[in-house]
Amino acid sequence: MENYKPVWLKGAIILAVNLIDSGYTPVAVGLGERDFYVDVKSDTSITLDEVKKAIKDNAINVSIENGQIIYKGNKIAIAENQISIPLNANPKYFEILNISTHHPNPNEQYVRIRGVAFETEEQLKDYLNWLEKAEETDHRLIGERLDLFSFHEEAGSGLVLFHPKGQIIRNELINFMREINDSMGYQEVYTSHVYKTDLWKISGHYTLYRDKLIVFNMEGDEYGVKPMNCPAHILIYKSKPRTYRDLPIRFSEFGHVYRWEKKGELYGLLRVRGFVQDDGHIFLREDQIKDEVKMLIRKTLEVWEKFGFKGEDIKAYLSTRPDESIGSDELWEKATNALMSAMQELGMKFDVKEKEGAFYGPKIDFEIRDSLGRWWQLSTIQVDFNLPERFKLEYIDKDGSKKRPVMVHRAIYGSIDRFVAILLEHFKGKLPTWLSPIQVKVLPITDEVNEYAERVLGELRKNRIRCEIDYAGETLSKRIKSAYDQGVPYILIVGKKEANEGTVTIRARGNVEVRNIKFEKFLEVLKVEIAQRNVEQSTIKVLKS
Repeated sequence: MENYKPVWLKGAIILAVNLIDSGYTPVAVGLGERDFYVDVKSDTSITLDEVKKAIKDNAINVSIENGQIIYKGNKIAIAENQISIPLNANPKYFEILNISTHHPNPNEQYVRIRGVAFETEEQLKDYLNWLEKAEETDHRLIGERLDLFSFHEEAGSGLVLFHPKGQIIRNELINFMREINDSMGYQEVYTSHVYKTDLWKISGHYTLYRDKLIVFNMEGDEYGVKPMNCPAHILIYKSKPRTYRDLPIRFSEFGHVYRWEKKGELYGLLRVRGFVQDDGHIFLREDQIKDEVKMLIRKTLEVWEKFGFKGEDIKAYLSTRPDESIGSDELWEKATNALMSAMQELGMKFDVKEKEGAFYGPKIDFEIRDSLGRWWQLSTIQVDFNLPERFKLEYIDKDGSKKRPVMVHRAIYGSIDRFVAILLEHFKGKLPTWLSPIQVKVLPITDEVNEYAERVLGELRKNRIRCEIDYAGETLSKRIKSAYDQGVPYILIVGKKEANEGTVTIRARGNVEVRNIKFEKFLEVLKVEIAQRNVEQSTIKVLKS
């Protein structure tokens, strides 16, 4: 791909000059990971057809001075200074991949045109074939194709915006985790995003997590945007007296945290600066640690099995005290032994990651292997004697004495944003039905059966099935392909025969088709698949049998 970039840059210059000749005002050209871009200053949008019409002449004659294209009195900045522009290159075959808008400053709007250009038609075809395969496994391309999320320069690097369909996926994941939390006795809380840095100084984040902490001053006080939820949960614990009878106290939160990752480390949803954790903190007695950790391990494995991860696709690690940490050796040894004995009693295999624990305590980390054979670290369970000590937490024991509780920190998904990326790549955009933004697409063969198709759609919606209708504007085969490309699990095709008999023809992934199925039967079986959160398309299997 690197070999193509000089030609792409030449293609961007050609497109920019053609746009000037068509009356537009391009201001910059540059390169992305997989394409070139041209930024056009414009208060209105530019359509794909308008861009295509502008590409007329590839035999351009421009001068380049001080990193700028000079053409007919226009100056266009070239963002790339490490790539030389091949003067003899002659890109003639263009493909426009995306058109979007952004605001470089509050008073201007740019239209960004992204595309590729090649010297031969064969090179273009080969690249588009490669790109189509890449779209199956790169969550950034899947997210763009399925309209799930986006990143915008004017919003800031590493800060994601989830679109309606992407938010559906997040909500389904959160709803599932709420059920898991309820089954373990958690109480959900909400905490603010910003606190005075006094809190982060007590917790140790101000010193040991300073490079990730976003700090600012307001009205003479210093504040920090939260990188973690634990200190706020500690304050909730401290809001009233606690006794041994209250413990364990379990708080959960889908808390939005912010960590200032370096710009070069940002990567789609996998590495962002703002994300949501399925966070949880348990305050408990020392004698309760082992049973609590064992319950968390069991529930974690239960969650992963729902997504198809089990057996050899899951690895557990015990991560021990890092060099930069807080607390005594005695407390670290207690915490480490508690985690180790819990795993041993469950008969779990685990490896040790020396010095990779949190700065306040050791942890169990879980990794899962996806469909491409890659391992991802997700779930974590951490035993912490140190933050209760630093915050002077107490409970009244049976004998009336004041004791220090222990904290267990846990997250099962980890980052929900990161987990969405992993799922998109693992399932190649074809999510299980319960997670799919659109679960059913209804395709009337002709307009004559629109009324029946709309009744089917209405019944699906009454039963809270996420569905859409695609009327007969395009051919049936094109509409079927479009639904497949959008990752829709079930396509209902209805014609005159189906309308007369109250049936549907069902197409599932892998071009599996069943005919003459009563719509009510399909709906009944589909509701079971969704309610059980099956990872496979069990509806089509039941109806085929």
